[in-house]
Amino acid sequence: MKITILGNSGPYPRAGSACSGYLLETKNHKILIDCGNGTLSRLLSIIGSLNELDAIILSHLHSDHISDIMVMRYALGINQEKGTITKSIPLYAPRDPEDTYVKLQFKNAFIQEELMEHSILTFGDIRITFKLMSHPVRTYGLTVEENGKKFVYSSDTKYCDAVNEIAENSDLFLCECNLLERDRIEDAYHLSAKQVGEIATNARVKKLLLTHIWPEYDIDELLNETRNHFSGDVEIAAELESYEI
Repeated sequence: MKITILGNSGPYPRAGSACSGYLLETKNHKILIDCGNGTLSRLLSIIGSLNELDAIILSHLHSDHISDIMVMRYALGINQEKGTITKSIPLYAPRDPEDTYVKLQFKNAFIQEELMEHSILTFGDIRITFKLMSHPVRTYGLTVEENGKKFVYSSDTKYCDAVNEIAENSDLFLCECNLLERDRIEDAYHLSAKQVGEIATNARVKKLLLTHIWPEYDIDELLNETRNHFSGDVEIAAELESYEI
């Protein structure tokens, strides 16, 4: 399986960039994970048609992770009526906030399913499980397993036991890294580069990708802080790059 980075900024994009969105692909399936602003056009440049998507997973309902869903719903709903889109796409998301969850739908764009911590999704040999993170709205980190390989996405969270648990022994850990340690405050609901490095070390992560980057930061400074606490393979999750798992 592989993951393609559609956007890596948060909570707003750098010039020419996009917010959180990731395309998970295996031999037989394509699953979109989050759909922040700027990601839809990039997705279409890769897959050609939304008919190719098997499912969409929204880790949580903050705008920088879902804003292009509000545009995609029109592409799906209108083109279903025209006959160029032939299906409604399963969309899994937490029902929090409730009013945002309801607004995701347009015509029959999606088959909506509430995402919960005990949810288990299977697509062929792919198994996806979820863990509640620590964030102001209900937010799930996710683990994808296929043929002995493990991909983990932290989504947005501050430091908590849950993020340590899901990262454990991952082949690829895509982790939010929204802060430098000098800027971290007690009620910040995001991880610093120092914390990400410590999590990756303790969890024996094989490869670490940093995402959800504050657009004003110097990338090298983020990487250097992470590397001071993690001696393994670490990169910024580069937009439009694909990573094999």
